[in-house]
Amino acid sequence: MGTSLKFLSGGDTGLTVQVGSEIDRKTNAAVMRLGSAIDAAKIFGVIETVPTYLSLLVHYDPLKTSRLELIRAIEALNESDASASEVEPRSWSFPVCFEGQDFAPDIDLVAQWAGLAPEDVISDIVAAEQFVYMIGFAPGQPYIGDLPDRIAIPRRKDPIPGVPAGSVVIATGKTVIYSVSNPTGWYIVGRTPLPIFDRSKEEPVLLRAGDKVRLHAVSRFEFESIRERIALGDYRPESDAQI
Repeated sequence: MGTSLKFLSGGDTGLTVQVGSEIDRKTNAAVMRLGSAIDAAKIFGVIETVPTYLSLLVHYDPLKTSRLELIRAIEALNESDASASEVEPRSWSFPVCFEGQDFAPDIDLVAQWAGLAPEDVISDIVAAEQFVYMIGFAPGQPYIGDLPDRIAIPRRKDPIPGVPAGSVVIATGKTVIYSVSNPTGWYIVGRTPLPIFDRSKEEPVLLRAGDKVRLHAVSRFEFESIRERIALGDYRPESDAQI
């Protein structure tokens, strides 16, 4: 028997399939298994599936299928072995510079909140093998986790505008890498030179839900060197992905 599902309206062309109520890797893995099964089944009228923390948004063409027909098809898949196949994760290692007020203005604030030295906060971040729960909010922007509880600082009360692309921000035990410049209510602790969203490429989004990510610390000199190599097309992130 598959996972217990709850079906919610996602507008006139969307069906939200809620898989659980707790944000954790087990629930998210079930979301992605179901999405993979729906994609593989090529259900008539389905346009795409979008995984999130706890649910799967299924976009469909209401001229080709009805919500009731779609629910029945998804329930049948969920009860079959098709939803039991694990999605193979890809692994990545991203360079991040944690130095300077321009790259990491909030490291000291996080350290003060946690009662740690800034170096300990950085050590906790780079030691964690994090998991991409979903892509959203901005093009290609990943929500990844989980960080140790001792640095799971709450969100800011007042957002900061104009945070540069590549910024690494943390809050509530999660990490976000900014794909484009945007405001944030999280704490800015570093920056990566890697463009995780590049509209000029055939595959503009670098990460996908289910990937595993480690962040490794680089100096400012190394950051600039990597950025120059990226501009020349001479740098590839450490990964087992075929890119």
